[in-house]
Amino acid sequence: MVSVILTKVLTGEIGVFLARLKRVAFLYAVMAIFALLMLGYLLAALFIFVASYLGGLYTALAFAGGCLVIILFTYILLVLARRPAKRRADDRLQRDIASVAGVAALSNAPQILRSMGGRKGMILVPAAAVGGFALYSVMSMLRRDPDED
Repeated sequence: MVSVILTKVLTGEIGVFLARLKRVAFLYAVMAIFALLMLGYLLAALFIFVASYLGGLYTALAFAGGCLVIILFTYILLVLARRPAKRRADDRLQRDIASVAGVAALSNAPQILRSMGGRKGMILVPAAAVGGFALYSVMSMLRRDPDED
C-alpha cells in the first residue's frame, strides 16, 4: 500500500488515487450501514418468529439472556487480550520450548533406539505401564455408576 502511494506521488497521480480511495471508502461505509440494518431486520424477524411460539415476554427475556452471554464472552476475550505482555511472552515461550522439545525427541528417537541395542524392554516397559494405566482409567470410567456423583 505504501509503495503504491509513493509511486503515485512520484508520477503525479496522487489526486486521482485519493479521489478513488475516497469513493471506495464511501461505498464501504454505505455497505456497512446496510449490513447493520440487515442484521437489525433479521433480529426483528427472529424475534417475531420466536415470539409466535413463546410469547413476547419470554422471547424478550431469551434475547436479553443471549445478549448477556455474548457480552460476558466478549468481556472474557478482552480480559485475555489485556493480559500483560510479559505474561503473553512467557506463555509463548513455554509453547515454543514444548514444541522444540517434542521435535527434538521425535528427531532423535531413531538414534536413541539404535543406541539401546538389545535393551528395547527399557522403552517397552514404561510404554506398557502408561498404556495399562490408560486402559484402567477408561475401564473405571465406564464401570462407574452414574448415581455415585
